[in-house]
Amino acid sequence: MMRWQLEAMGFNIQIMPLPEVYLAIQQGAVSGQENPIDTIASNKFFEVAPHVTLTNHVYSPIPMAISERTWQRLSPVDREAVARAAREVAPFQRSFIRDNDEKLLADMASKGAKINRKPNTEAFRKSVEPVYAKAREKYGADVDRVLADAAAVRKAVK
Repeated sequence: MMRWQLEAMGFNIQIMPLPEVYLAIQQGAVSGQENPIDTIASNKFFEVAPHVTLTNHVYSPIPMAISERTWQRLSPVDREAVARAAREVAPFQRSFIRDNDEKLLADMASKGAKINRKPNTEAFRKSVEPVYAKAREKYGADVDRVLADAAAVRKAVK
């Protein structure tokens, strides 16, 4: 679905191995890239694509995962302890990533990157509206639930 959205915004998508991205931008084969802040910083993509726009279009949580078989072998007390630990670490993990992103953005800016923190996200949202019908055809009514959840999150974090 992300590919459909980017194409609806007018981008020509080229999926390529990460190690080839820097050179492809440098040589003009592609004009930019879409990646998390830590990937942009660690691969130094900002050196060849200095405009970094923070659209907040993706949030990639790191879920706690355990196989059902292993979960069932845990005692109820241990299950609650694992669940409690996950709830307790979640705010730390979010804060750590947010603080690390800020540090990386400051470092990239000090090296010449131009950070756009306030793009016109409403224009992005409007441009991808036609994608939702296509997504409903493929994924069904779950699309509306996901969109409602996303709207609720946006409202909660403003």
